[in-house]
Amino acid sequence: MNRFDRSVIDTLLPSGASPVLPLGLLNSGFESFWEESKDDLAPQLRVAFRLGLFAAAWIAPVLVRRAPPLGRLSATDRERALTAMERSRVVIFRQLVRILKTVAALHYGAHPDVRKAIGHHT
Repeated sequence: MNRFDRSVIDTLLPSGASPVLPLGLLNSGFESFWEESKDDLAPQLRVAFRLGLFAAAWIAPVLVRRAPPLGRLSATDRERALTAMERSRVVIFRQLVRILKTVAALHYGAHPDVRKAIGHHT
């Protein structure tokens, strides 16, 4: 993952976003998860995830009248940009955000600290 991808991942779920779940996506080991599991995902999901990262980094800022890439924006503007992409009239933008969230959830929901915090001990 490059710095643009990391800025998108960090915006999806930043550290400290919740007092119950202070662990953010980046510091939960998402990059390792992606490297280990990307070959196991359906090829279409892999491609869609990469497209989602690109769109979030380079197109989402334009939706809130900011210059890309996403990582150069303030945390508030980054969140606004992803929200604008998620609520866009353009169906593919909305779908790409869902794919980003789905892949992120595959990792985050399986993380031991997250499972413990939500009371799902295994």
